[in-house]
Amino acid sequence: MERITSDLMLSPLQPKDHGQLFILMKQIYPPVYKHLWHDGGVAYVDSLYSKINFEKEVSDPLSKYYFIFYMGMPVGILRILINERPPGISSPDCIKLQRIYLAPSVQGKGIGKKLIQWAEKEFSHDKETTLWLETMSTQKAAVSFYEKTGFKIIGHFTFDSESMKGQYREMVIMAKNIAKE
Repeated sequence: MERITSDLMLSPLQPKDHGQLFILMKQIYPPVYKHLWHDGGVAYVDSLYSKINFEKEVSDPLSKYYFIFYMGMPVGILRILINERPPGISSPDCIKLQRIYLAPSVQGKGIGKKLIQWAEKEFSHDKETTLWLETMSTQKAAVSFYEKTGFKIIGHFTFDSESMKGQYREMVIMAKNIAKE
């Protein structure tokens, strides 16, 4: 386990963790995101966290995938992709925060901010690195949170999914430059 603070830890996901991950995401994804989907997000969660997809993602050497533990309880996941570039950025030093999902019960406790700070320290190099992510433009609280932590909107695209309601498909690409201190 990687200790972030006295009450916040990350545990790297292993292939044996699929069942626990699937159950956790079935608990934390729908309360926040079910309104986006025609089926409440069931197909999205089933596909993204399927055993086949999970094994592929967890075995990727350029992927760092973690359970987030807060006060000893699993409360979310974090997935980081190394050397993944956003559109229009040619810098070789890019890190994508691909997934940060937290249970609604722990949102607003500063966990997201601590995870971003940890990622900045853990994955930046001695030279400037671009840290970036994608989020839904309609998730105003998420966009505002990322802006407060220094991210800026650098692009837009439409999420290509028939299962997602059309009014929620607009995504923003946000990035910030970081350097190891």
